[in-house]
Amino acid sequence: MRSMNRKIGVGVLWNLVGLFLTRGANTVFMLILAQFLAPEAFGLVAMAAVVFELGNAFVNSGLGQALIRSKTVSDLDLNTVFYSNLLLSAVAYSVLFAGAPFVADFYSQPELTALVQMMGLVVLINAAKIVQTAVFSREMDFKSQMKANALGAAISGVLAVVAAWYGWGVWSLAVQMLSAATVSALVLWLISHWRPSFQFSGESFGRLFRFGRHLLAEGLLDIAYQNSYVLVVGRFFSAEATGLYFIAKKFNDLLSQQLTNAIQQSTFPALSTLQDDNGHLRHKYRQIMQVSVFIIAPVMAIIAGLATPLFRLLFDESWQGASFYLQLFCAVGVLYPLHALNINLLNVKGRSDLVLRVGVLKKSINAALLIASIPFGVVGIIMSQIIGSLLALVPNAYYSAHLVGYPLLAQLIDVSKPIFAASVAGMVAWLVSGSISHELLSVLCGGLAGTLAYLVMSGFIRAEGFVLLFRKAKKVFGGRRRNDD
Repeated sequence: MRSMNRKIGVGVLWNLVGLFLTRGANTVFMLILAQFLAPEAFGLVAMAAVVFELGNAFVNSGLGQALIRSKTVSDLDLNTVFYSNLLLSAVAYSVLFAGAPFVADFYSQPELTALVQMMGLVVLINAAKIVQTAVFSREMDFKSQMKANALGAAISGVLAVVAAWYGWGVWSLAVQMLSAATVSALVLWLISHWRPSFQFSGESFGRLFRFGRHLLAEGLLDIAYQNSYVLVVGRFFSAEATGLYFIAKKFNDLLSQQLTNAIQQSTFPALSTLQDDNGHLRHKYRQIMQVSVFIIAPVMAIIAGLATPLFRLLFDESWQGASFYLQLFCAVGVLYPLHALNINLLNVKGRSDLVLRVGVLKKSINAALLIASIPFGVVGIIMSQIIGSLLALVPNAYYSAHLVGYPLLAQLIDVSKPIFAASVAGMVAWLVSGSISHELLSVLCGGLAGTLAYLVMSGFIRAEGFVLLFRKAKKVFGGRRRNDD
């Protein structure tokens, strides 16, 4: 168990380092690009992204996750997945290329035809690195993946800024996406020890796809659902409104989804080894849930409190409408770890069929909420996501209760203290920042006050994540002192 904790801790550490380097670089470059580009440019990219992300989900087809989860993997399995993904990517890109004019007609944006056809190449590039990513994940080698992604983010960001400087407009964003995928894939190939050979097995494909097929269906469904909001905003509202929505969603995803995914990706391979031990699995998931919410809840609450001065500091007047959207999205972000980790648990248990079943139910409810929210504008659409996120807690946790005995009520009790402390921190950040007129000082002082308030409140009410991290730090530093003595 101690070895398991160490593997998880190292994996989470490298994933978080990769997150801050990669997403941090992307955020910096996005802020720079926003100085050159209008919201309409980001809106066009958001519209095009709906299409090629569906293609990416089709290419992945759950086979990569099946490789990671499998107890043993042969070279024949790896080659089968590699060639399957190449074939699927060719099919997916052909459909994207042929369908691009119809996408442009749907949005009434002629530029989208060439944009979709160019950005769709990301599907082919990503297909070439799925096996390398799975091999590194099985080996718990997240450091190598971090290097590839961070280098891709840095090089692609510089290229995009140069392109924007020379007046490429929306195409500078396409350059960023293509170059990031290309550099990441090249680095993974250079540092990976695995190379494909001419092997393919129908038996291997069938065995892996039996697990992956449900993830394929759920992946397509989830991406279609997630991007349906951009699709609706882009179809019924302006490209400018779509750009503002896109930027607010990007910030939220960076803070909530990427932090959670960094934890989720690093724990999945290790916890898959406990798939037959429900007691240990429940114990580890409970700890991961508590720590995840302890980290993410205050980030979302403090960002919500600082959204207005933050946008004034970082963006010009044309972007200010996105600050209120971000505040609303933060309510969704606080709950994201509960959703993601429950689904991760189903995958660890090998129940991808339940992932699909839960996904269909959740998306059906949220689709109805989305349709009902259209008359209320972009704010109404975001509010529908908040309501949908609350309702989705029930089906997400239903099978966790039956499979490992971790019901929704127990989960809510485990995360109630950090969410309460985060709410206090967000209010303190808002009050302090609102009393200072200078934007930079407002953000710095509000953020510091909110963070201190969160730590003090967490210690006072003994929030579980605070206690777990405090004990871990005490062991680490206590052990170092003994060694020094």
